[in-house]
Amino acid sequence: MRRLAAALLLACLPLGTAQAQSPRLNITGVGAELEDNIRVHLSIAREDCELPAWRERPLLRRANEETREALRALGYYRPELEMDFRRTEDCWTLEVRVQPGEPVRVRTVEVTLDGEAGEDPAFRALLADAPMKPGDVLRHDRYEQLRNSLTRLAADRGYLDNRIITRELRVHAGEGVADAVIHMDSGVRYRFGTITIEQDILKPEFVDKFLPFEEGEPYDSVRLIDLQQALVDGNYFSDVRVRTETEARADGAVPIRVELTPRPRHAYLAGIGASTDIGPRLRLGYEHRFANRSGHRYNTELELSPVRSGVGFNYEIPLDEPARERINLMARYQTEDTDTVRSDLYGLGVSHTRQHDSGWLETRSLVYEREDYTVAGITDRSDLLMPGLSFSRVRADHPVFPRRGWRLYGGVRGAHDSVISSVSFVQFNGRAKLITPFGPGRLITRAEGGATQADLVTELPSSVRFFAGGDNSVRGYGYQRLGPTNADGEVIGGRHLLTGSVEYEIPLFGKWSAAAFVDSGNAYDAIDDFDPKTGVGLGIRWRSPIGPIRVDIAHPVDGDENFRLHLTMGADL
Repeated sequence: MRRLAAALLLACLPLGTAQAQSPRLNITGVGAELEDNIRVHLSIAREDCELPAWRERPLLRRANEETREALRALGYYRPELEMDFRRTEDCWTLEVRVQPGEPVRVRTVEVTLDGEAGEDPAFRALLADAPMKPGDVLRHDRYEQLRNSLTRLAADRGYLDNRIITRELRVHAGEGVADAVIHMDSGVRYRFGTITIEQDILKPEFVDKFLPFEEGEPYDSVRLIDLQQALVDGNYFSDVRVRTETEARADGAVPIRVELTPRPRHAYLAGIGASTDIGPRLRLGYEHRFANRSGHRYNTELELSPVRSGVGFNYEIPLDEPARERINLMARYQTEDTDTVRSDLYGLGVSHTRQHDSGWLETRSLVYEREDYTVAGITDRSDLLMPGLSFSRVRADHPVFPRRGWRLYGGVRGAHDSVISSVSFVQFNGRAKLITPFGPGRLITRAEGGATQADLVTELPSSVRFFAGGDNSVRGYGYQRLGPTNADGEVIGGRHLLTGSVEYEIPLFGKWSAAAFVDSGNAYDAIDDFDPKTGVGLGIRWRSPIGPIRVDIAHPVDGDENFRLHLTMGADL
């Protein structure tokens, strides 16, 4: 009611009262860049309609020089200007007509480097791609950018005594040319001096493994950033501060001080969630972050749900690069009871994980699993000793709500019946997901594929077979309800898998968005038997404080089922 009353009152007011008057500043004869720079420079542009007469004349005199100054900054030194100031009954108008003339161009760029920087390839690379080059239209900001880049690079590369001896921009307006001169004396390049690390929770020799440089190496601020990031990625410390003690530099060396605040020794996890596949879920966990002073840690986690429950234990041993390389010792128990499978799985394993410089995460593993399972009324037990290798990588512009990003995973595992295993097989599995901006929303595509080399699918335990259908597979179909069937029409799973999805998500308002999608694919035993099933649907998304929550309604195009509800939670990638 208040908004309606205000709108009616506004409509009843005279037009001149309802619409606030403002000055008009018209600049003609130049492009957008020059126009914007003139507006920024003009003092009179910041005045309102109540400009007093005693201020008018000095502001107009100043406007002429301010316009010329704005044009000179972008290389136009010989403009012709006309200014026409008019007062109206309610306000004023200023017309600025500009003929900028020919711009001044850079004739020479002379950069002289004395000291050790003259032999530094980083400076040669900077000058090869300098922001100001002969032939360019003169821009004062590009000259300042070049000078600042030199001093910034000098500081980053350890030339801590650098100084600019000469900085001149010589403009010959009559000739239409300019010469830029910068003379820097870099002095010597400092080395990393004494490295002091303040912490008392881990062995000093273990924390030293995070150092990407040694005392005596040439100073480089990038190495300090690498050190800080490595300490953050190690997940041992809640606060990491790396300082260059410039005032204490001496004899060509500069000390480095690292101040570390440890994370709490113990951490507890309690969470609830839900999805259509497994129903409501309760998670409880405990982590000991400092099992010893060598950086070992362990955690255990319990998951309870109507469909899948389990408990797991993981012991982590960091290696020579603690933030990038580790060994994990694992044990787990998982029970699952779906419309297709009943399974109890016990596992022990060891894995070696390393993050490569390219960003790819490589994991080599050896896992022993015993599984008691029932599929399509047939109960069996399997023992598998499986070596495995996988690679994965995630890139995103936001960790929880990315607008652009991707995720890739590829892995292979296998077993042989001559080595503590009841069946021989080799299995490949790959997954990919891509999120790209498209119009006002996001286009989300994903694909998953798998292939198994084995004699018969019925010889494989249920955890090694492929099934399709569910929240993260082909929506519109139940969890693990798609795949090859037996003579009675019961799903028994397949040796191979191929599924894909295309989804478009568009913002609605606030943290809400809508989505439309098409999913398709199936599990199968041979390529000739591949029978893709398709589901289509619509969904609602809410960016909640705990992550995205998705509610979808999907309809199977190829099946007899009606519409199916799908509920999922968690990060997009």
